[in-house]
Amino acid sequence: MSSELVERDIAGLVPPEQRDLFEDCTLQAPERALDKISVLSPPVPGLRRGYRIVVTEPNFAGRLRVTLGPGTGSVRLDTRGPVNLDLRMWREGTVQIGAGTTINQARIVCDEADIVVGKDGLWSDEILVQSNDQHGIIDLETMQICNGGRRKITIGDHVWIGRRTMIMPDVSIGKGAILAAGAVLTSDMPDNTIFAGVPARPIREKVSWSRSPRGFSTAERKLMDIPQDGE
Repeated sequence: MSSELVERDIAGLVPPEQRDLFEDCTLQAPERALDKISVLSPPVPGLRRGYRIVVTEPNFAGRLRVTLGPGTGSVRLDTRGPVNLDLRMWREGTVQIGAGTTINQARIVCDEADIVVGKDGLWSDEILVQSNDQHGIIDLETMQICNGGRRKITIGDHVWIGRRTMIMPDVSIGKGAILAAGAVLTSDMPDNTIFAGVPARPIREKVSWSRSPRGFSTAERKLMDIPQDGE
């Protein structure tokens, strides 16, 4: 099969009774990856217009499930995985995931937000990325919404996300960082740090991680700008 991207009209991928909800929404992926991608729509009224889903790797492994709520947005995966990702899009959102990132199991809720995930990340399972509040908090004196507005989450290259973690809105995780199992992240993480706890706090600096328990691979050293032995 060719590695060239083929385009599918998303309206043709959902049940017939939902097709009128979609206008100019497309999925682009190599043909061999199409059966690993599913597009769903919740039973919520409202037009889905101009969504773009792009998966670039012909050897994409795992399962990508994208649920499209009312609104518009874009999704781009440049990793072959393996990936097991439940992605939920609402209002206007964008999600980008870089090459080499693997995800055992995660849910990303992208609601009026921009989420950028770097290269060569290692995600465990039962991970939740919650980009925005999906219900309003209202000041009863002013009747103003307290938690409105667009949000952003940025996760750098070579980041290890532990099991059962939660990543909350408006945070960034620096290159080479480690978020420990069970942590709830509500603040920024600098490069090469470990955060743990609820809410997560720094417990160690000037550290990173390797996929092998024996140490960095050549590719990891290059990505992290670490000199090779003898240099």
